[in-house]
Amino acid sequence: MKQSDWNDRDIEKLVKKLPKINDGRKPESIYASIREQGEKQRHRKGKRIIPGLVAVAAIMIFTLLSPALLQQSPVEDSRSDQGASMTDESKDLQADKAVSEKKERLSLYENMVEDAEVYTFGLISPEGVPVPVSVTKDLSDGEEWIDGYAQLAKLIPEEELGMEEFVPLEGTASKGYGDDINFTLKEDQPYTGNSAMEYAFYYSLFYSFQGMGFDQVRLEDENGNAPQFSGYGVLKKIELPKNAKQAFFTYSPNGLDHFLVPDNLEYEDLDSAVTSMNESESEFYESTIPEGLNVRVVEKGAYPIISFMNEVHLENMEESEALELIESLLLTARSFGYKQVMFENISEEEWGGFSFNAPIETPIAPNRITLKE
Repeated sequence: MKQSDWNDRDIEKLVKKLPKINDGRKPESIYASIREQGEKQRHRKGKRIIPGLVAVAAIMIFTLLSPALLQQSPVEDSRSDQGASMTDESKDLQADKAVSEKKERLSLYENMVEDAEVYTFGLISPEGVPVPVSVTKDLSDGEEWIDGYAQLAKLIPEEELGMEEFVPLEGTASKGYGDDINFTLKEDQPYTGNSAMEYAFYYSLFYSFQGMGFDQVRLEDENGNAPQFSGYGVLKKIELPKNAKQAFFTYSPNGLDHFLVPDNLEYEDLDSAVTSMNESESEFYESTIPEGLNVRVVEKGAYPIISFMNEVHLENMEESEALELIESLLLTARSFGYKQVMFENISEEEWGGFSFNAPIETPIAPNRITLKE
């Protein structure tokens, strides 16, 4: 994310996560040390072992120290004035660009798909949080949906998204009997024997195939036996309900990028799910509903009505937060099987491509990403 894209919420989160610093070294010495450590890490082989927070801290420290380093440079006054002028012009251009660019939709909608196939992958953050991301793919003649799944799993830019290296999973997915998916684990797979890894594996599969028209994922090892897990016991299958009935929250794996993620609880009805969205009981998830904003849901007819008890002015909110508010509610409604939602008590009739004077289409998959060719 560009520095111009940061908002107050992102900066506040980063500052709160930074360790307390009590260091008598000069700024140049601190930065040199950080740079040296970064060079060492880039030359190490294997997966990342330094938490993302350290990298974020380095960026923040460098950002904060840069003005001090510049002030220590012996620059003539005329050059300083010229540089300040250029800096102001650059800031103005960045501000104009930020205003002119509208943030794209966070989720994947039916009108974006056309004839392509939809795929969702369950990624895993450094904190062990499963995060679904979605892509589309045009299949060639003779290709099946499952073929596209295997191809795309190798292309997901996990590190760029702030995630661990987790997909492709250590195993093979294939079309099973009827509407089942078979997943055969490799003999040396790392998922059994550790509860955290088992949880990540379970929901990585669940997010990948739930809502794609399949009934269940059948698990087996290379000998045809059901795998044994420490927490789940013998796990023969993972059920894939048509509607997961979940509530969506916002989650950031690195303090900058944000994703809309379900809390993996099943709710009795949409009103209960939306009520739970006011406050997150997880240390990782955050509510997308601003504090003090009450929401009511009426489920009658073909689509629910989501009413805000206080009039909502989306233009007065950070654009990213307004998008998260609307799309998290839409995703939550979709998880109950609703294809449309009607909003009430939003001041704007049109905002961000949404028309609030009529029912709004719900997304078909969360966290849309575009793969580089």
